[in-house]
Amino acid sequence: MKQYSKKAIASILLILVTSLAGAFLVAGKFYISALIAGIALLIESWYLLRQMERSDRLFRQFVWSVRYSDFLSSGKAPRENPDTLPRELTEAMEEALLHYKTHLQQKESQLQYFQALANHIDLSVFVYSSETAQIEWMNQAAKIQTGLNFAETIDDLAAYHPELPARLRILHPGELSILQVRRQEDYSQLILSSMSFVVLNKPLTVVSMKNIRSVLENKETEAWQKLIRVLTHEIMNSMTPIVSLSELLKNKQASEEINEEDREEMNQAIDTIFRRSSGLVRFVENYRKVTGIPTPIPEIIPVDSLFGNVVPLFKEETDAIRILPASSHLQVIADKTLIEQILINLIKNALDATKECTDPQIELSAGINAEGKTFIQVKDNGTGIPADVQERIFIPFFTTKPVGSGIGLSISRQIMYMHKGSLTVISEVGKGSRFLLTFV
Repeated sequence: MKQYSKKAIASILLILVTSLAGAFLVAGKFYISALIAGIALLIESWYLLRQMERSDRLFRQFVWSVRYSDFLSSGKAPRENPDTLPRELTEAMEEALLHYKTHLQQKESQLQYFQALANHIDLSVFVYSSETAQIEWMNQAAKIQTGLNFAETIDDLAAYHPELPARLRILHPGELSILQVRRQEDYSQLILSSMSFVVLNKPLTVVSMKNIRSVLENKETEAWQKLIRVLTHEIMNSMTPIVSLSELLKNKQASEEINEEDREEMNQAIDTIFRRSSGLVRFVENYRKVTGIPTPIPEIIPVDSLFGNVVPLFKEETDAIRILPASSHLQVIADKTLIEQILINLIKNALDATKECTDPQIELSAGINAEGKTFIQVKDNGTGIPADVQERIFIPFFTTKPVGSGIGLSISRQIMYMHKGSLTVISEVGKGSRFLLTFV
């Protein structure tokens, strides 16, 4: 930079000296010499202007490279003519551009790393402006879950669930909110959480959505199983001796000489003990059925063969049961005996639900859903199930029937969980129900 300053000062001094010399020559009426001095002054001014233009062009090129992150042209001076531009200036700019380029590449690589990481996780994440509600970014999981490749504002998320935009507006950082979402055959329980931060004086909110339905259901099942094991142990230890004792007393009193009135009273009491004890034993046996599901032995099963094995068991109701055409190659990997047990339970329930129908219809079908998973569906046109009861029907011993143990659907759902699948219901009162077995 010192050499560049020296050249600039020398050019200015030379122009000044030439101007003074030209003025003296004109004053002394040496016109030819004054003309020569004027020509020299023009050449010196042109040279200085040329240097200024080159420096200005170099600065503009430097600013353009920084502004648009273009590093193909770095402002290098031509090496074959090093005097055309000041080397110190070009080297300083080259060093600055190189530092800026390296720093920018590091930032871009970090951004690509975090974007790839965010797109790889199965947690739905999106960022939106806290002031304008404009969505700045969504990861791949969020696009897949919502079915939206692009969303301008959080109001566009209403296409996924009408309540979601309003829920996001009242969701404070650090809070958790659970949203139930039903889309066609898919039923989800989303947990929403958010955090806020500021970037370039712009407040942003990060929201994550996670489907915790399977986690909640697995925890619920584990809790029931623990309770059932305790109840089974305690009740069986108490009731087995009572049953044996009541039988013994009943047999013994038959040989005793007692009056008829006492005998009648003893018989009634002993019958009551025996009846209640037997009922409790049957109750515990049902508990055992819930916890005693054998470990599945998976195999490849054609869906058509499952339907073909189950439907003949209902010979008297064959007219009401219809198998919809399924792809001949459609198969599931599961325990054949256990899946048939589920289908039997569902068909029995469908028959009960359609008892009052003048034209009962039960349809068995199968297919592949939007996620590429195989499903089996049992559909009926029966009475339907109220919305507030639909999830409770899978709780052990809950039943809406006057007569029933309430364990069939609970066992069926547990069997599907053991297959890493799911059993869900879609029902509307007065229009019927659909039970879906979804396999991995």
